Formats: sequence, C-alpha cells, structure tokens
Amino acid sequence: MASLPNNKSDHQLNADYLLQQLGKLAKEKNIKTWCLAYSGGVDSQVLLHLLHLTKLNVSAVYIDHGLQAQSSDWARHCEAQCKNLNIPFQLIKVNAAAAKGESPEAAARTARYAAFKELIQKSDCLLTAQHQDDQSETIFLQLLRGAGAAGLAGMPEIATFSNGWHARPLLDISQNVILDYANQNALSWVEDPSNQQVNYDRNYLRHSVMPQLQQRWPALNKTLSVFSQQQAENAELLEVLAEKDLSSSLLEDTCLDINQLNKIENARLRNVLRFWFKNLQKPIPSRAVLEQIVQQINNTSHDSHVLINWANVEVRRFRDKLFCLKKISHDASQVYNWNVKNELELLTLDKKLKLEKCETSDDIKFVLNESLLTQDVTVRFRQGGEKIKPAGRNGSHDLKSLFQESSVPTWQRDRIPLLFVEGELVAVVGYWIADNFSVKGEGVLPDLI
Repeated sequence: MASLPNNKSDHQLNADYLLQQLGKLAKEKNIKTWCLAYSGGVDSQVLLHLLHLTKLNVSAVYIDHGLQAQSSDWARHCEAQCKNLNIPFQLIKVNAAAAKGESPEAAARTARYAAFKELIQKSDCLLTAQHQDDQSETIFLQLLRGAGAAGLAGMPEIATFSNGWHARPLLDISQNVILDYANQNALSWVEDPSNQQVNYDRNYLRHSVMPQLQQRWPALNKTLSVFSQQQAENAELLEVLAEKDLSSSLLEDTCLDINQLNKIENARLRNVLRFWFKNLQKPIPSRAVLEQIVQQINNTSHDSHVLINWANVEVRRFRDKLFCLKKISHDASQVYNWNVKNELELLTLDKKLKLEKCETSDDIKFVLNESLLTQDVTVRFRQGGEKIKPAGRNGSHDLKSLFQESSVPTWQRDRIPLLFVEGELVAVVGYWIADNFSVKGEGVLPDLI
C-alpha cells in the first residue's frame, strides 16, 4: 500500500538549492538585484545567510513598525548581522497604527509592503522568507474567511510587485528544516514576543490548531501545498474566463454594460465582478455583497438610486450601466473663490481644478475667452435651478435637462464643478461653456484632474 509523504521537506536547504531557485527566476523575469525583507527572525536570518553564500547582488531592509519596545534593538541586531556578512543594510521606520476596525496584523502588513513598494524598481525582486508552515496557515485562514480559488491558492512563489517582483524561495521548505539549518550554522536571531500571543488568528492556528492536526495527519503541510497548487490552477482558469466576459462588457475602466452582463449566468457574473474589482485594485467584497450587486444587475427596473458599498468602494447603477467608484463624502454646498492662475484643490472630490490653454479643433468646438484669466471666478456645485446657454446652441437650458439629455448619472451631477463670473454660469466643467464667454481659435478650458 502506498503511503502519504511526511512533512519533512524533500529539499536540502543550502546555497545551491537557493541559487537554483533564484537563478531560474532571474533568467525568466530578468531580475538583477534582490532585496530581502529582513526582520531578524529565524526565517529571514536563515535566508540572509543563504543569500550571503550565493554571492548574488543582495541588500537587506529592516522595517521598524514602532509597535515593540525592542524594535530599535532588533534593528541594531540586523544591521550588525548584515555588516558581518558584507550585505548592504537599510532601516525604514513606518507608522503601523491600526485604523478603526483594522487588525494590528493587517495594519503592520499594509505599512510594511507600502514601504517596500517604494524601493522595488524594474529588475528588482523583493524576497520574503515565508515557508511551508506559513503557507498552510494562510490556506486555513483563507478557508475560514470563505475565500474562493484565488485565496485558497495561498501565497504565490513569484508575483509582480510594484515595478518589479516578489519571490518566496522557501515556500517548499518546512520550518523544522529552517530551524535545523539555523542551529547547524550557529546563527543568531531575534524572537518577537508577539508571535506567542494567541489572540492573533495566525498565532492561534500556529500554536493551538496546527500541531494537533499534524499529529493526526503528519503529511498535512505537503497535502496543503498540493491543494494550493491545484487551487492556483483553478484560479488561473477562472481568470481566463473572466477576461473573456469582461472584454465583452467593459465600456470604460470603471463602467460595465449591464445588457452584456445579463447574458451570462450568475456564477460567471460573480467571477467577472471579482476580476473587475481586482483589476481596479479595489478590495474584493464578500459573497453577500456580490449577491446584492448581481441582484441589481438582474433588476429590470433601472433604479438610478442603487448604491452598494463596502470598504472605500461604491457600486452604482445608472440605466444600463454599472459603475465602480471610490467612496467620497462630498459637500455640494461648498463655494470657492478661485485664482485661475493656480490649481484649485477640491478636497471632498479628491481632485484638482486647473485652467489650461488650448485651441479649437475637430474635437473641441469652442473654448473660453482668455479674458477669464483676469476675472474673479467662483466655483460652486449644483443646487438646482441653474441655467446656461451652451455655446453653439439656441436658448438657455436648465442643467437638469442638459444632464438628462447627456445621460449624466444622477449622483455625478452635484459633483461637477460650475464656474461663475459675477453670478453668471460660465462653464459646467467637462460638459458645456456659456455662449457669451466662448470663442473659436485660442482660449482656455477648465480641467478636473
């Protein structure tokens, strides 16, 4: 009878093994420099020692989260270790304070990786020391969160990161093998006391759950490693399908055609929505929120007041279009006195308004008279009842009618800046300019950036 493999790694952990791993990546991804995320713990300490033996172009970075009283001592330890191995060292301090509702682990991770993103450039690769046991914990955490194939695939061995790459060369190595290497080579490392605090989900799994599971199923880590690879393949196939569905329904980066979406079944619909949010670098919503979005897509009432939100994201429907937007809290009662020679910051829109010189063309029929540059300009937002005589059209029109005619979504209408001169509406930014302020040829136009 065939037996399941045990948890012991099939690989010998040495410089040759690491060089083989990284050499393959360097050739495939054109990687020339390696940056180690170095905490001083045993895992990154072992990886530092191995990198030193490979003679690759390596540097090490210690991120001080400022969460532990010993963090400065750990930084000095890391600097001394790098100096002994002749590896360039850098210390970066970050603010890892958790926001309301955010876990300390998530806040620290976000701050850490934001710092690394600033460092990693083209042909660079960030190295982190996650191992096979870490992968098992990650898969369990994702399972408990109700993740799909992409989450259950765990951590990838190589992925794009910032302008370069992020690799985890120890994912196939168990922590026991790493500890054996550290002891055999008399390495010195730091111990973070927070790693023993079982109030953190990962630590609870590591200390209270995984040991019992491994005692009953010794091949657990190996089995989960195979499982994660299978899920990665499933996730890849789902992305291929999502790309096909998205290409047929994408009107703009943040807008989908609901008529096209209604041609696919709900399982594929959820899949393409997840892919869309991922491409927009938005957090993936829960299945319950996804179901709400699907219901609105299937809804034939064309309700323009639909709003579904999570995290900092809002999804809205207008007629047969679905929009994914950044959540903002906009005060339409604001009034700005604008010196048009400078950019105007519209804080609640998270945008800036500027006046640019331009001239008419096939695409631009009219521009504003440059005399606007010497006028006192007031910027307001729609309150109701505003009228304008658009350049090239007969008679004055109220903005409500113009917005309806141009299919401007209802929620965008009070977010569009309006320019006034001496109480007269001069321009609706991005849409219309007043006839008596318009010219042909050279002039200026407002631009929202």
